Formats: sequence, C-alpha cells, structure tokens
Amino acid sequence: MVDVDNGGKLLVFWTAVAYCLIGIEIIIMISPFALYFYSVYGPVLRFLAASPFTSWSTELFLPHLVFPDDPLVRGISLLQVLMVVGLLLFALAALPLYYGRFTGKGVVARSFYGRIRHPQYLFLAISGFGLMLYWPRFIILIMYITMLFVYYALARNEEWRMRQEQPEAYARYMANTPMFLPGEPGGRLFRLFFGRIRPKWLGIVAAYCLTVTMAVLLAFALRSYTVRTLPMVKAPDSRQIVSVFPRPDREILAVYQAALDSAQVREALQGKGANAVYLLPGDFFLNALLTEEDRRFSDHMLERFPEILEWHQHRFSGGLGRFFRIFYNFVRTWGSVETDYEVERLIFMRVDDATGQPVSPAEIFKIGLKRRPVLLVDLQASGHAVRSVVVTTDNHKWGLMPMPTF
Repeated sequence: MVDVDNGGKLLVFWTAVAYCLIGIEIIIMISPFALYFYSVYGPVLRFLAASPFTSWSTELFLPHLVFPDDPLVRGISLLQVLMVVGLLLFALAALPLYYGRFTGKGVVARSFYGRIRHPQYLFLAISGFGLMLYWPRFIILIMYITMLFVYYALARNEEWRMRQEQPEAYARYMANTPMFLPGEPGGRLFRLFFGRIRPKWLGIVAAYCLTVTMAVLLAFALRSYTVRTLPMVKAPDSRQIVSVFPRPDREILAVYQAALDSAQVREALQGKGANAVYLLPGDFFLNALLTEEDRRFSDHMLERFPEILEWHQHRFSGGLGRFFRIFYNFVRTWGSVETDYEVERLIFMRVDDATGQPVSPAEIFKIGLKRRPVLLVDLQASGHAVRSVVVTTDNHKWGLMPMPTF
C-alpha cells in the first residue's frame, strides 16, 4: 500500500506538471508562449547539454528532423498516433466515473471499470507514450517512466481512500478486477524480481531505477540503429551530406556539386570548417531547427497563404487568436500542398567536439557534440543555378537550445 500525504501529493502534482511541460515542448515551440517557456526550461537544457556526463539527456533517440525510409523506424513513428488515441480513451473513461460520482451509485464497475480498476491512468500512459515518440528526448523518456510510477502511487492512494469510504464493496471490486492490465503482468514481474525486498517502497525504488536504466539502454540502441538508417552520403571532399527526405545518392551529390561549382559558395566556405551538410526543400517546415534564416516559399504557396510571411516575421506577437487563425488557415488544406522543390536548400554545418575541433564526418551524430550553421545556399531545383548564398549566425530559431540533429 502506498499512501500519499499532503507533501507527497504536492510532489506528485509538480512532477506531473513538469512532465507535461517537457513533453509538450514541441507544441510550445510553435506558440506565442515559446519565449517565456524557454526562459525557464532553456537554462535547464543548456546546463545539461554543457556537461559530458549529462549531454546525452538532451539528445533525441528517434528521428524528428529527418525521415528515414526504414520499416522499423517508420513503424515506431506511426505509434505517435497513440497520443491522440489515449486522450480520447481517457475522456471516454471519465464518463462512467463521474456519472457514478454524481449519482452516488457507489463503486463504479461498468464500462472500462469493469475490466480494470484504473483505466484513466492506463490511457494517460498510452497517450504519454505517443507524445514521447513524437518528441523523443532522453529526458522525456526518463520523465515518462517517472510518471508511470507516479500514476501507480496515485492509484494506490485512491484505492486506500475508497477502502475507507466503502470497505466491503471496494474490497470485493479489488479482488475481482485487475489494477491496470488483465492478468496484472506488472505486478507479477514486480513480485518475481523485487517481491522479497522489504520495506515495499524500497522495492519500488529498485524497480524504478532498473526500469529507467533498461529504457535508456534500449533508447541508445534505437538511436544507434536510426543513425545507420539516415538518408546520407559522403561527398568526394569527405563532407557528410544528410538529406531530410530519402533520395538517390546521385541526386544528393548532384545538388551538392552544383553548389560547389559556384565560386561564391567556395569562397564563403573558406575557413568555416564545415563537415556536415543538410539537404532540404526551401520551404521545409523544420528548417528552423537548423538555422535562423527564414524558409523560402514559392510564389504559389504565398498566393494561397499570404499570412505566412507575416507570421514568420511576427511569430511571437498577436496573441493566441492570431496564432490559431493562421494555424487553421494553413492546415485546412494540409495534404493538398506538396513540399516545394522549386528551391533546393543546402545548410552547411560545423560539428565540433568538446575542444572546439571539427569531428570527422563519420562522427557527426555522436553524443555531446556542438553544432552550428555556417552557410546557407539556395539553388533552383531545375538546373541547380545558385539563387542565394547567406553566411548564417551560429544559432537556430531558438538560440542555443539543444534541438534535433536528425
């Protein structure tokens, strides 16, 4: 039995708040609240990224910027839909619970509650799993597992209170209904590996530590596998070229060589130490993760969505009304607007180790490296004529915050 006192309830509450804020970082990034959020969360990320012992926690273990054509990676990515599915199930599970509360019918044992005792916590866990896959930082993985154990503590506390209110009825309900999953596999595993540890809370702490360790090791394995599946090719000059979308190597190399054929590009690259290059469409929606420079929209796109430029110039002004109006206008025809290949964009990056020296191209996705954009080159998709060459700042749109590298 785990009873949560008032201090424990506050700890549980703020743990839940922290997980939610960290988990929805990707959503906050595109909202007017981004500046305020990163004024608090940003220093934490920078602190973790600055140490070789904790820099891994700010990295992503699955792709977010690049789209590999690998069945395993794509299959895992499809599970992001669980974020929405879990929330819908959570809402459905609330109906019989609050109906029973308002009508005073005692222990709720209908609908989902006839199968398991805590369906709402289960569905929140499912939703959180989908959210973690959508923005898969290691730190979010750790917070997610922490939340699973917090849910267990909350569930036990609720059961303790119900047994005080309706001891006989709830005791019968507990005896006939599993806690989270039919067959209670979690409880069986706990009893098998930690059942002999006394007191019980010490066994729960041991289970938490082992679960976090195993999850992080699995995430590192997934990260290593993902890097091997990325659509990238080594250029003749040894730079590593990463294409955000799968494309034949010959196409990637053709665009890259067309850029290097320009004397302006070669001159701008002098002394930059660029050892990595990202290839993406000019209007790629995740461009801001790599550089501060704005996306290059086609004339056709601007005709359909004239508010795009205004939003990109004043993204943190206008309040929620303006933000959601622009967001609605943009997504209402999502799927009918293809990615713009009128412009090919190359973003040259310098990836350094802890001493400030460029790493070898084969090492650009190692943990704990510092990366910064040094040059942006836009080319015409047809003919590959250079349209612009821009010496970038060292930052992306969110300054120095650790962002996805693949």
